[in-house]
Amino acid sequence: MNRLRVRALTLAVTLLALPCAYGRGGDDAPDSSRGFRLVFDIQASPHLSSQSSWRDGGYTISLGFGVNISPLMQLGVNVYTGRETIPPGFAAPASGRLPLGGASLEMTLFPLQAGEFRPYVALGYGLYTLAAENGYNGGGGHIEGGIQWDFSEFFSLRGGLACTVIRYHDPTGEAYQAVGFRPFTIRSAGAALRCSFYPAALP
Repeated sequence: MNRLRVRALTLAVTLLALPCAYGRGGDDAPDSSRGFRLVFDIQASPHLSSQSSWRDGGYTISLGFGVNISPLMQLGVNVYTGRETIPPGFAAPASGRLPLGGASLEMTLFPLQAGEFRPYVALGYGLYTLAAENGYNGGGGHIEGGIQWDFSEFFSLRGGLACTVIRYHDPTGEAYQAVGFRPFTIRSAGAALRCSFYPAALP
């Protein structure tokens, strides 16, 4: 747990230091009115889960890529890795801190076209696997909202709160290995910190 906190703190400090590293220099102004552009991002999201009570549920780290359609909308794909805590007795046959993997489609909407700080709402749906000797496959949606800081034409930082509901509907192992399995749902809530890069690669 201490190692996880140190890694999360290191990531947060690194992301927050990016504006200083790149700077805005002289006459450069934040450009929050980007048109059609590629976008790449990395996001870290520790969360609480509701399996038996709201408790430390784990974390996800995602790499994303997509298109900034207009100043008001982005579409993208996120690929996840992380950990999810399944308490003993909550699901069968596997429990513990299980490796998580998955991918989701996401749409982000910005109510304001311009401004250095802009609110946003992101909606997505993904497919996920909790990997173990006998793990679980599932799918579900998420919603995220917060503030995006457009500190340069090519970079932005985003911080917000995210809620996810994932229904795990079948085990990854053979039927004889999954004795006692029943579909279950995990609801989670947590923080989301994302750094995005907008290369000028499209006309």
